[in-house]
Amino acid sequence: PVAAVDSMTSSSCADSTSQQNAAPTAESLRRPTWVWLRVVLSCATTIALSVGLISFNKYLMTPDHFPYAVFLATLHMGCCSVFALALWLLVPSLFSSIADREKYALLDRRLLLRGALPIGIASSASLVCANLAYEHLSVAFLQMLKETNIILVYLFSLLAGLEQFAWWHLQVILLAVVAASLTIRGELHFSMIGFFTQFFGQVCESIRIVTMDSILSGKRLDALSCMLIISPFGFLVLCSFVLVTVLLPDGMVSPRLALPTSAKAAEFAPLLLASGVLAFALNVSILLTIKYTSAVSYLFVGVVKDVVAVLVSVVALHETVTGLQCFAFSLQIGAVLAWSVLKSQPEMLRGGVAALMRRFALGRSDCDGEEQPLVKKTFLV
Repeated sequence: PVAAVDSMTSSSCADSTSQQNAAPTAESLRRPTWVWLRVVLSCATTIALSVGLISFNKYLMTPDHFPYAVFLATLHMGCCSVFALALWLLVPSLFSSIADREKYALLDRRLLLRGALPIGIASSASLVCANLAYEHLSVAFLQMLKETNIILVYLFSLLAGLEQFAWWHLQVILLAVVAASLTIRGELHFSMIGFFTQFFGQVCESIRIVTMDSILSGKRLDALSCMLIISPFGFLVLCSFVLVTVLLPDGMVSPRLALPTSAKAAEFAPLLLASGVLAFALNVSILLTIKYTSAVSYLFVGVVKDVVAVLVSVVALHETVTGLQCFAFSLQIGAVLAWSVLKSQPEMLRGGVAALMRRFALGRSDCDGEEQPLVKKTFLV
C-alpha cells in the first residue's frame, strides 16, 4: 500500500516543517559536506524503502502467496499505529504538535470527527485498492498511473476552493492527461478491473490529500503527530470492515477481501511482520527527507522513485514496457516536474512560456535579477 504510505507524511501535515526551508539562501547553499551527505542519504533511503515496499507488496499479492488485500492493509495500518505510539512513548519530543500545549488544544472532537476520521476512511480504501490492483496490473503500469494523481488532486482542490484556476495550470494538466492516455494506450496487458480498482484508489487518495490540506494544514501539525492521530482511525475502519466480512454468510465475500486461514497467516508471519516494519520505516524516512530538504524536493524524490520502480519492475520482475509507454512516462514526469517547480517558483513564468523553456534548457533561473542554478533553487537544504 505504497500510495497511502508515501503520502501519509508527505502531504500538508509536513507543511510546517517544509515552510522553514521555503526560501533558498546563499547560506543554505554553503552548508558543510556532511549536510549534503545527509540529504543524499535520506533521499536514497526513501527511494530504496519505497521501491522495496512496492516490490514486497507485489510479491505478497501474487495468487499463490498471500493475496489478501484487506488483511495486508489492516496489518500495515496497525503497524504504523503501534510503532508510532511506541515511538511517542519513547521519544515524545519528536511529536512536536502533541508536545506543544497550544497545538494539542486544537485537537478537539470536531477536528477528529471531521478531519481524522474521513482521512482514515480514505486512506483505508486507498490501501485496499492499491493491494487489489497488484493482482491485475504490472508494477510499471501502476507507477505510471499514479503520476495522474496531479490531475485528480488539482480537480478536487478546485472544488474545495484550495486552488485558483490559472491557464498554466490547465496547460500542465492537459499534458498530464495526454501522457496518461498514451500510457494506457501502450499497455499490452490492460485489465479493466485492475484499472478501475486503481483509479478508485487514486480518487480516495486524492480526497485524502485535499481533506488533509483543507482541515489539518491550518493546525500546523507535524508529520509524526499526523500519523499517530490518523493511523488508528484507519486501523479501526479496516477492523470494522473485517468484522463485517466475518459476520456475512460464506460465499458473499470475495476471497481477496476475506481473511486468510490461521495456517496461511502463520506461514507468512515473518514476511508480514517485515512488511509492516518496512511500511513504518518508509513513513519515518519520508519525514526525515522533508525535514532535511523541503516538500518540493520530496516531489522530485517521488519522481525518481517512480522511475526506479519502473526500472526494477522491468529488470527484476521481467515486466514489459512499450516504447509508447516510455515516451508517455517521460511526458508524465515532465508534467510533475513542471508543476512542482512552477508552484514553488511562480516568478519563473515571467516572460511567458518561451522564456520559461529557455531557463529550463539552460538549467538556470534568472528571474530574480541574479542567475542561480535551477537545481540549487529547487533542492533546498
